[in-house]
Amino acid sequence: MGSDGSGGDGDGNGDSPVLAEYLDTGRIILDLKTTSRKRLFEFIAELSCNGLAGISEDCILKTITERERLGSTGLGQGIAVPHGRIEKLDSPVISVVRLSKPIDYDAPDGQPVWLAVGLLVPVEANDTHLKLFSLLVTRFRDRHFVESMKRCSTREQAAALFDVLEPDG
Repeated sequence: MGSDGSGGDGDGNGDSPVLAEYLDTGRIILDLKTTSRKRLFEFIAELSCNGLAGISEDCILKTITERERLGSTGLGQGIAVPHGRIEKLDSPVISVVRLSKPIDYDAPDGQPVWLAVGLLVPVEANDTHLKLFSLLVTRFRDRHFVESMKRCSTREQAAALFDVLEPDG
């Protein structure tokens, strides 16, 4: 199922985006070994940049690092959503990194992070940014999703967890 096909931001059309539309299995890594938030951001930038013409890893890294300086993107319960708005980005990009060992993240609940979901959106995509972020937060509140994410063994299994239409409301 696709969106309106515009590759744009979706603002003003009233349709709810589906997370899986913006997540390619090539942007999913399971059991990454890293020891710092900085290295995690570097990896998310590299992963997110795959297949994006005209957008550098440095641009993505700078964007998510600057956003993080405003406050931790750790949501709690071991999950973080480093995110930002990117110039010249045609449509949102989601990347998923499950860590082999949780790292300190300065999350509000003090728990280390084991799952980071990078969310990049075009600069002008205010509505889509909020909708996608809200869908992610809703998904992370689902105990079944979280447990399944911890157990999945392939990128395809991880991607399938995001490929569910969310109910309105």
